[in-house]
Amino acid sequence: MNAAMRFHLSVFAFSLLCNPVLTHAQEKPTKDISAVYAEGKINGSVYRNEYFGLTLTAQPGQFTQGGFISSEGKRARLVDVENNSTSFEDKFEIAVLADSLAANPSVHEPEQYARAVRHQFEKQGMETEQAESPVKVAGLPFVQAVLKVNEGGSSHYRAIYTTFLNGYILSLDVSAAMPEKIAQIVTRTVRFETKGK
Repeated sequence: MNAAMRFHLSVFAFSLLCNPVLTHAQEKPTKDISAVYAEGKINGSVYRNEYFGLTLTAQPGQFTQGGFISSEGKRARLVDVENNSTSFEDKFEIAVLADSLAANPSVHEPEQYARAVRHQFEKQGMETEQAESPVKVAGLPFVQAVLKVNEGGSSHYRAIYTTFLNGYILSLDVSAAMPEKIAQIVTRTVRFETKGK
């Protein structure tokens, strides 16, 4: 995923801060983003973040060196997975992002956040395939939006899934050949052990 796409994912995560879960999420104290980032550990093909109760399985892909904390210190790209298969149908990317709710006071629900990110993606030339809609990811409520990306004569799809959890806007940025593949990747790779702290 290129730098422009990563920037726009952060913008998208900001827009998803507007979920009713926000009210619940703000009741809980949050750890500093550096501490949340540090809680992420990779063991073989599994990433685990205790703060969010999140497990991400990379296989058949592999983890990249894409994780970082923003210079403002309020958001982070926690982890990236890429599957650079020789088969276009099997290629995918998934990234996990966290953005402080406190740093985004105008965002009140995940749908608002997702919409803002989707509009940013549209400005980059992506086409909306599916506007914001509720979805469960490993038992937690998320809002998703799916876009079509046309590059170099071919196309693929990109989806953003966002929720509020433990004082953060938590987002999954997923790209794959088809929208159905995105849903399969999320179901196969993402687990939550808790419903928040």
